[in-house]
Amino acid sequence: MLGDCANCNANHMCFQKGRSCVPVEQAQVLSLYDKEERKIMKAAAYVEATYYMKYTRLQETAAFAKKMGYKTIGLGFCMGIRDEAKLFAKFFADQGFEVQSVCCKNCGIGKDVLHLKKVNPANEVEPMCNPKAQAQYLNEHGTELFVSAGLCVGHDALFSKACHGPVTTLVVKDRVLGNNPMAVVYSGYWKKKLGLAEQDL
Repeated sequence: MLGDCANCNANHMCFQKGRSCVPVEQAQVLSLYDKEERKIMKAAAYVEATYYMKYTRLQETAAFAKKMGYKTIGLGFCMGIRDEAKLFAKFFADQGFEVQSVCCKNCGIGKDVLHLKKVNPANEVEPMCNPKAQAQYLNEHGTELFVSAGLCVGHDALFSKACHGPVTTLVVKDRVLGNNPMAVVYSGYWKKKLGLAEQDL
């Protein structure tokens, strides 16, 4: 496999023509996926093709879980979106799922314990995020599909690494851009500020 696809000079022929830009053994590629992973691929393709431009990410997540036959969804969320998390949990429950949820500040351990930098140093107590405990709680409560919602950069990585099953992301945190990280490449101001404007490339 070639890689460096972000800088492709072959017009992404893998997408445009369904053909690899370098010699590739199809059997070798397909062997990357075990039986369960092929089931996930099939369910994901079904949701994409069936609900393309019709369903929101929230709806697609529920549709995927149903196609996979999952009964329990685990929601690991950031306290910054606790009101939204309540709505997410309600939606999944209304779709017939058992919902397990756990917030990022679970266990309430202060940042001072691990000598972590505080957002506001003047705070006497500022609790640390606890992504591994979030995953552990969901692992222990029968989660089949893990949903990451608004966890901090790095904490989301630890959460995903510790989950004993597939993880999908419902919300990506971006405090500056209203949890829409893509806006950084849609905004002329931010593109210029980050050296990504056309004249800078």
